[in-house]
Amino acid sequence: MLKVLIADDERKVCQLIEKLVDWPKLDMQIIATAENGIDALEQVKKYHPDIVITDIRMPGYDGLDLIRLGKEINPRTEFIIISGYRHFEYAQSAIRYGVNAYILKPIKKDELTIALKKISTKFQEKSRQLSYEEQIKLTLKTDEETLRQTFLSDLVYRRNQERLKRPLVQICQEFHYSFHPDCFAMVIFKMDGHVLNKSENLRFMSDKVRSLLEQLLKEFVHEYELMNVDSSFYLLLNFEEIQKNNVRRQLKIFLDEMRIQGDILKDFSATVALGTICHDLFGLNTSLKNARLWIEERLVAGTGKLFEGEFLRHNRFSESLLFLEFNQKMTLALESLEISPVREALMELKLGMLSYPGITGHEILQMTKEACNLYLFSMKNFQIRMEDDFLENFHAGADNCSSSEELFDYLIRKIIISYEKAARLKKQDENRPIRIVKQYVAEHYQDPLTLEQVSSVADLSPSYLSTVFKKDTGMTFLEYLSKIRMDAAKRLLKETNRTVADICGLVGYNDVRHFTKTFTKYSGLKPNEYRKLYS
Repeated sequence: MLKVLIADDERKVCQLIEKLVDWPKLDMQIIATAENGIDALEQVKKYHPDIVITDIRMPGYDGLDLIRLGKEINPRTEFIIISGYRHFEYAQSAIRYGVNAYILKPIKKDELTIALKKISTKFQEKSRQLSYEEQIKLTLKTDEETLRQTFLSDLVYRRNQERLKRPLVQICQEFHYSFHPDCFAMVIFKMDGHVLNKSENLRFMSDKVRSLLEQLLKEFVHEYELMNVDSSFYLLLNFEEIQKNNVRRQLKIFLDEMRIQGDILKDFSATVALGTICHDLFGLNTSLKNARLWIEERLVAGTGKLFEGEFLRHNRFSESLLFLEFNQKMTLALESLEISPVREALMELKLGMLSYPGITGHEILQMTKEACNLYLFSMKNFQIRMEDDFLENFHAGADNCSSSEELFDYLIRKIIISYEKAARLKKQDENRPIRIVKQYVAEHYQDPLTLEQVSSVADLSPSYLSTVFKKDTGMTFLEYLSKIRMDAAKRLLKETNRTVADICGLVGYNDVRHFTKTFTKYSGLKPNEYRKLYS
């Protein structure tokens, strides 16, 4: 029997928790109660409870201190937080400490019971060695769950579609369902918020989803199966026609409860989409399609809502003049290797789409993905190197955006950061032949150099080298060579006593008269005058 300690600074709350749960039925017993953190910690030391149910704010030690210190005494102890507060900092700390459940006041019997059952199962798995018969039962149960999940996964990812046309009895036998020939529907629950980027927060909220749905739906449906994909949940429902309103009401209650639970985290929002109700399994494809369109509509209509039914709006923004102009402008901007025109093209797309009459969330999401595809295609066409996982990373981040504004800002940020890096690398690649030529000139300026000679070193044609060299340096190759030679002549005039004739030969000239004329034009002084002035 598992030992339970209850700690709350309100005696009535302790008494409520004692009476709220059928403890013997759960194979648990309350071994002590405490009305402050100091007494609670003493009880932990004395009794080593398996479970501690504690308020988060108490005199002495608060709930977080009690968890931290209690875990040091007995790492096996599991904690359930009871709180009247929805403070982000408390919740985050509790989740980091590995709290098993975070329950808001007023305490609900079903929610507390589910949390306790979950802990009980955890202890059973840890503490006892399963018999052979139990292992067989557990394996069969796992196999059944796997088959049920396979059926739903195939539906969500549109695999094995012909299966949905099979007789209902055959599907039930093969995948361990108990479907009735009544109503079917697909539901999507979407959580949004950067707080979900932390795996412990996502896991915490996911546990809430599963326990709440089980609690709210079991009385009103023949069957339900839930599948989690990142921050989205796909729910398959089978229910009687007369239960339609009850199912809708329970989903609304579920959304309200999840919003309340989400209040303990910062930057969290939730949306539910109930697809069209159908009367056979094949109709679930249409139900799922509508649920997806409604979930995407949150980008325009806002989060925190229950959307339902058939999605009727079908605009064609991709065929609009605005999108055509964006494609042209973006392509030219990307070719420039300059950031400003790229940012300007993306900003124009954002402003145009957000003000476009009747624009849907689906179109906005698709157009941001099209902008990414255009970006990748153009970069490949211009032979500009790109990170391999750009599109995958964009899709993952876009899925966590809860509004059109946030989605476009994310799109612009991702493309600009990627483009700055790619453009820098491209420029470096283009400058590499110039760097090779400059290095070669620095080492051989005293030799008789020609454009043809150095172009072969850079592995470019003389005409192309001439063009890119002028673009990069602002001068022709011969002007650059002359500059390097004149700078070397200046150093020799200042730092040595060599004659002008000697220096002439050392910097690559054969004719002293030509050297003197070139030096005078370059420096404004004849060689001897320059030496007198600067040596």
